[in-house]
Amino acid sequence: MCGRAFEIYTAEELGSLDEHGESPNLDWLVQNYNLAPTETSPVIVVRDGARRIEPFRWGLIPSWANSVQAASRFALINARGEEITEKRTYAEPIERRRCVVPLSGFYEWRREGKTKRPFAIRLREQPIMPVAGVWECWQPAGELAPIHSFSIVTTAANGFMAVIHDRMPAILARWDIERWLDPEVQQPEHVLPLVQPCPSAWLLAQEVSPLVNSVRNKSPEVAQPLAARERQLGFNF
Repeated sequence: MCGRAFEIYTAEELGSLDEHGESPNLDWLVQNYNLAPTETSPVIVVRDGARRIEPFRWGLIPSWANSVQAASRFALINARGEEITEKRTYAEPIERRRCVVPLSGFYEWRREGKTKRPFAIRLREQPIMPVAGVWECWQPAGELAPIHSFSIVTTAANGFMAVIHDRMPAILARWDIERWLDPEVQQPEHVLPLVQPCPSAWLLAQEVSPLVNSVRNKSPEVAQPLAARERQLGFNF
């Protein structure tokens, strides 16, 4: 499960993901220390033959939905990779509308009895964690602008993450981004092998403040590690 994330990279770091080394206009980019569903996130898509970085809504709105409110009841923030081709909502997006969600990392909670401890999970060596996603364009009635939205594709936890939670986002290697985004590849069986747990060695987890529990808290303190309360849990957190 991935229900909270953070995006604190710079525009230059995000622009470096462009395959041609171009510098897209990212004046709209805002750092978010506590990204929650229904909020806007940058996503990388291929549209009209070109790779683009655009702001999309987190929480997919199916094309057949009657309203945003109706779609929200289904909480379509994550798509289980093992079932994605079997779901009406995701069958076409996994074929034709795949995206990459560039996170700095995500939050997950480790349950200990009646308490839950929040952790921030990052990549050890890269400022941006490219996560597999699927997107949709929903057109409301009348002349209102369409809404572009996405779901994060998830997979079973690797050994590192399993200490905290049994699910995790499908984190892509940088060399697999082009393959995931390729609009010419419309057979899910050719891209679903990318939906797998990343190597445990890629990840770093640090306990963070319970401030993250409230989506209203957006300060940098939310993502700062609680060094005094870090525990081994079998790994060097």
